[in-house]
Amino acid sequence: MPSTNTQYRIITDAKYGYQKLDPLPTNEEISQFYQKDYFKLIKKGGRAPELRRLMSGGKEVRDERNWLETTLYSDICVFLNRYAKGKHLLDVGRGTGDLILYLKKNGFDVTGIEPSTEAAVIAKQKSLKVYNTSFEVFAANHNVDSSAGFDAVVLINILEHVTDPVQVIDTVKKILKPAGILCVRVPNDFTEMQEAAQRRLNKERWWVAIPDHINYFNLETLPKFLKSLGFEILYSQSDFPMELFLLMGDDYVGNSDVGEKCHKKRVAFEDALPHELRRKFYAALASCGIGRDCLLFAKKNHS
Repeated sequence: MPSTNTQYRIITDAKYGYQKLDPLPTNEEISQFYQKDYFKLIKKGGRAPELRRLMSGGKEVRDERNWLETTLYSDICVFLNRYAKGKHLLDVGRGTGDLILYLKKNGFDVTGIEPSTEAAVIAKQKSLKVYNTSFEVFAANHNVDSSAGFDAVVLINILEHVTDPVQVIDTVKKILKPAGILCVRVPNDFTEMQEAAQRRLNKERWWVAIPDHINYFNLETLPKFLKSLGFEILYSQSDFPMELFLLMGDDYVGNSDVGEKCHKKRVAFEDALPHELRRKFYAALASCGIGRDCLLFAKKNHS
């Protein structure tokens, strides 16, 4: 298992233009990392802060779930209602099912896929329809074609983790109905804001997370990637540009205590805005390539 970032470099994919690790981690390396290191890093604040807070229990998990339901989950629901022609959805890799449960409560018929057995069990305890398998195995075993497929597929923080994002999107196309909707979210990486903060702090590129973050998209490369694979971009939105804290002197890199304080300030900011104003603000930031994450909705082309 590689232990240092020096054994990898970041290159630009020659065909699609996004950034990726070179060489690609092997399946064995990735599996070993998730089995031995991933959840230790989450607990230490080195990965997936949303997941760490959702796993913490008590008031913290209630606050985190409430924040997600009034921001990200609400936005996904709004735009799926706007663009999807039906309510039959597939949500890929959503852990313990919080998003699936929210969408179900809001009138969607949602099927979930979760490769982690532990997370899938928790989701099923909430009376959710969740398959404990991979996306590729699910698609192959269920033999879903476009005429009997899903109205929408949701990929939240998936594409950065897979060794072949093209294959994932091709599989999405196969199981979507004609003009079906893809909702995809990835970190917004290798941006001007990150580079400005890196110069200010004089640190290594903290957003490069090896070996689990294999691909690095942003608000410029993600739309190009999806268009090249047969999707029409309908809407793009970012979220709070966390690099602002770094540029203002709140160095949360490697410091979970500072990171939690910054997160609470962000939540307070978003709570203070009406939902439509917040979405308008983040859509404007997305047009400039600014924000910590990319949230895109795209339509499968008929061709």
